[in-house]
Amino acid sequence: MLTNYYDSNANGFIATTRDVDMSDARERFLAAVPARADGPARILDAGSGSGRDALAFRVSGYDVKAFDAAPAMVAATQAHSAVETRLMRFEDFAWEHSLEGIWACASLLHVADAELPGVVDRLADHLVPDGALYLSFKRGTGERVKDGRRFTDMTSETLAALLDRSGVFGEPDIWESRDCRPDRAFEVWVNAVVVKR
Repeated sequence: MLTNYYDSNANGFIATTRDVDMSDARERFLAAVPARADGPARILDAGSGSGRDALAFRVSGYDVKAFDAAPAMVAATQAHSAVETRLMRFEDFAWEHSLEGIWACASLLHVADAELPGVVDRLADHLVPDGALYLSFKRGTGERVKDGRRFTDMTSETLAALLDRSGVFGEPDIWESRDCRPDRAFEVWVNAVVVKR
C-alpha cells in the first residue's frame, strides 16, 4: 500500500528529496499564478512529501497549505515548512475555499489512470478563474507497481489529452526535464503548467 511505503521509508525519502532543486519548475508555475486583490495568493501543495516546496512558497510570501496521503509526510511537511498540512488522498480531495495555485509535484503519478480525470476535475473545481495547476509524471506509458507503489506514467501527448479532457484549461505549457537527484539523472519527467479559463 502506497502510504505504508512512505511511512516505512520516510527518513530515506526525505533525505533524497528535501534538497532537490525544483526552483525552475516552481518559477514557471509561479509566473502563471494570478495575484489576489485582498491578500497573498493561496497555493496548495498537493502531495507535499518532505515539505520542500511548501517551505519555498511560504518563504516567498504566499499563503500556503498542504496535504499528503501518508501520515509521516504530513508530519514532515509541518515540521519542515511550518505550513498547515492535512492527511488526505487525491481521490477524496475537497477544500473549503478556492485557490490561486495548486502544485502537484510528483504526486498525481500515484493515482490510478482510471481515477485521474476525476481527480484533475476536482482540482480544477477548486481553482479560481486564471488559477494555475502544476503537475508532473515520470515519462512512460501505462501503469506499473514498484516497491509497493503504483505509478501512472505519462508522455507529453497523454498528459495534454488528460488536461484537455477536463475542458476548463487553456493550452498547457508542457516540458520534459531530467530528474534532479544525482543518482536518477537517467529518469525523465513530464511537467505541465496549465491555467483555468
